[in-house]
Amino acid sequence: LAACNSADETPLTTPSPYPTPAPVTFIPPTPLPTLSPMPDPLLDQPAPDVTLTDLNGAPIRLRDYAGEIVFLNFWATWCAPCKEEMPALQALHDEHGADGMRVIAITNPDEGQSEDMIRAFVTDYDLTFTVALSSDAALYAQFGVAQIPMTVIIDRSGIVRVRHVGALHDHDITAYVDRLDN
Repeated sequence: LAACNSADETPLTTPSPYPTPAPVTFIPPTPLPTLSPMPDPLLDQPAPDVTLTDLNGAPIRLRDYAGEIVFLNFWATWCAPCKEEMPALQALHDEHGADGMRVIAITNPDEGQSEDMIRAFVTDYDLTFTVALSSDAALYAQFGVAQIPMTVIIDRSGIVRVRHVGALHDHDITAYVDRLDN
């Protein structure tokens, strides 16, 4: 083999069939705007004074619970997370009812359940706290109920302090009781 000595002869190495790409300048992505949570118009405001009806047909007026902490729970018999939270709500009622903490569970008898189904549910879960019935869309709108379960917690002064969306668990209830009962 002869070595390549002149400029017109082919070089010893062959060029790559894949050309080197042009250099790329890195441009960092534009940061997304910082989103702050939407203010909740219900929080830190007096709870709406509503009158409900319990399973026995007796009226329940929120104003009558002044001086107590009220866990106002919106639920349904067909809702799996609602079923999950019922023992914790019953435990709250059993342990703190004498301390001025009330559970009022509101459900709509016209939304996929009947009053008989609600009564059977109450019996099956051994619920002794207050269960109220309401199919009033204005009530659900007043409390901003877009999904269930949802619990609105009202302090002893009648001010809404918490809106908890999703199932309540023992640790949630403990934290809320500690925060509001001091």
